[in-house]
Amino acid sequence: MVCYVIGTNIKMQNKIWFDEVLQLTKALMGISSISPNIEDENKCADAIRDLTLAPYQNGKQPDVLSGFWFTEDGRKNFACLLKSKKNSGKTIILMGHFDTVGVDDFSRYGNVQIAFQPKQLAEEMKKHFQLKSDLDISEQSAWTHLQTGDWLFGRGSVDMKSGVAINIALMRAFAKPDENDHRLIDELDGNILLLACPDEETESVGVLSAVPDLLKLREKENLEYIGVINTDYIAPRDENENIRFIYSGTVGKLLPSFYILGVRTHVGEIFRGLDASQIAAELVREINLNPAWIDSWTGSLGNEGLTEIAVPPVALQMRDLKPSYNAETAGEAFVYVNWLTLQMNPLDAMKMMRDSAKQALGQVVRRVEESYQEFNKLGGQLQKPPTWNQIVISYDELLQKASKEMGDENLNQLLKDKVNEYSSKVKDSRELSCLLVAELAKAAKLSRPAIVTFFSPPYYPSVIPQENELTQALASVIGEFEDEIQYRGFFPYISDLSYLRLDHADASESLKKFMPLFDVAKEDKKKVYLLDSDKLKEIQALNCPVINIGPFGRDAHGLYERVYMPYSFETVPQIICQTIKQVFSK
Repeated sequence: MVCYVIGTNIKMQNKIWFDEVLQLTKALMGISSISPNIEDENKCADAIRDLTLAPYQNGKQPDVLSGFWFTEDGRKNFACLLKSKKNSGKTIILMGHFDTVGVDDFSRYGNVQIAFQPKQLAEEMKKHFQLKSDLDISEQSAWTHLQTGDWLFGRGSVDMKSGVAINIALMRAFAKPDENDHRLIDELDGNILLLACPDEETESVGVLSAVPDLLKLREKENLEYIGVINTDYIAPRDENENIRFIYSGTVGKLLPSFYILGVRTHVGEIFRGLDASQIAAELVREINLNPAWIDSWTGSLGNEGLTEIAVPPVALQMRDLKPSYNAETAGEAFVYVNWLTLQMNPLDAMKMMRDSAKQALGQVVRRVEESYQEFNKLGGQLQKPPTWNQIVISYDELLQKASKEMGDENLNQLLKDKVNEYSSKVKDSRELSCLLVAELAKAAKLSRPAIVTFFSPPYYPSVIPQENELTQALASVIGEFEDEIQYRGFFPYISDLSYLRLDHADASESLKKFMPLFDVAKEDKKKVYLLDSDKLKEIQALNCPVINIGPFGRDAHGLYERVYMPYSFETVPQIICQTIKQVFSK
């Protein structure tokens, strides 16, 4: 099995993997598995099982351990352990997720289902581009790639059906008996475990549910997990589209959240109050793309020193909480922000959130006073703005304040009642978090204006890059291709890798203080948010090194999602295959 890299273009000498990975990718793309959809995601899990076990469909008894690991809501992880006859406990996990985002954008082609039909989609896209004379930059790029024939378009093409297809092809290659009933896996001093997960795109319920099953399997089969090879997609990091990246860590994610209490006032007497919407807008202006919030890491991989930079934060939602139209300013608002992290821990993050909240609230108060002064100079006659006591309070402080007003027992009962009341009514855990904070603000008799700072789900811990058996083997495999394939630290997108190793020992304590839904259960004892103290302990016990070797593509989640087939369908599986051999041949 040999793959050559010439210049910046991948050239295939022998198409060892290409045709099979292409076939598998198309088969998986043809199954809608938009998250969260239990029925459709489970159909995809069933297909992955059938495709993985194809080498045994000649009636022979499978000599693999395979089965489904279920989530609380009934979705399926598929796991398949391929054991070497050398009876080694050393095991490499091949992991990928099979859910996708939605396909509403594809309605322009008449039927959104075309997103899952690469051949028909390519034909419709050609018609669309040929009729349009003014293509924007993304359209020009897509049209150029479409004409080469080297790119496969459609939902899941790069994120993430091709990654799962690669893993299935690898399992087949190592498992399939030849005419002498010989398997490639039996040449190696180690095993391979395939893990295909649902629900990476929402709150990673799949992998979080799989963690205890991984621990049980490790104990039952006496395994030693060498590490995880994830096949999530990669994309260009800058203008250079010819470099491919492999990662040995992953970014984390916090969702800083802010419940804002303004002071309602009639729009004809605007200086008597403080508009919660204006405070929210100022908070977003303060945080969005703020360089001071950029997280960085400096370390080394092998002999190379690296500095990694995460992108700055951006607001995902900003809204007032007025239920209907009236002629008064907003009394409450809610903001939450996406923040990718490398080293930042929740405790230090909370300090920065509070500082920004104080800055934003103070700026709005000053703006109101300045506007009043100008209004007064022009001869306006309205009541002078009050002198406000500006409050910025974190969630744990709000709990303490509410407890003083109600007592611990009454407060705990209130929280339980509200969790059970709201759980079935809200759209998601962000909204539930906001409603709980609002109830606590009432219980605490919190004065206005005020901002409550807290974290909403999901929380993704970053995984710090490190050297290990996997990275050493990988370095030897890609060493000759260093101009085309570069080794980097943090996988730059949110991924399931965050839940396979815990590098932030204090995360549980911080989340207990600042996340309303952490360790909270409903009446039926089910956790509102699956990540809790017990789950973090399980992740810490699992403690798997991670790397990401994924297919290369563009516009993931977008209308022109596409995967570059020569690299993705031939080079990637070859790199992974050689890495596995290198680890187990020592």
